[in-house]
Amino acid sequence: MSFREKSSWITLVTLILLTLFFVTHLPSSWTLAPRPGGFLFFALTVGIVAFVVIEIIAHIVVAILSPRDVKVPRDERERLIALKATSIAAHVYAFLSLGSVFLIHLGANEIGVAYCVFFSFIIAEVVNYAARVIYYRRGV
Repeated sequence: MSFREKSSWITLVTLILLTLFFVTHLPSSWTLAPRPGGFLFFALTVGIVAFVVIEIIAHIVVAILSPRDVKVPRDERERLIALKATSIAAHVYAFLSLGSVFLIHLGANEIGVAYCVFFSFIIAEVVNYAARVIYYRRGV
């Protein structure tokens, strides 16, 4: 497994776990509430800081375990994998973020819509890294 494939796995698993952490801390009516409290922002901040710390530590560990893989430049296959995965993720993000705006018609407040756009970005990144892993596994 190359360093970039390991990096994709790290990011994919970290995104999924920390998104589940954040979603479990959402109140039941977070899109319809008058204003979310400070706890929701605190949980988001903790999740983002934890994501950065886990990513840094995991990448350092992977780089120490295989230092030669880190210095290898991207080849044409890896650039194609990144391009294809990003293309799929861009379509997912566009569809979900534009769809999030229509939640206003269902009674969501602007903070709820902002969180839905944020979740759209998270889902698009999960799709991005999942597609990368699949393309690495398939040998595209």
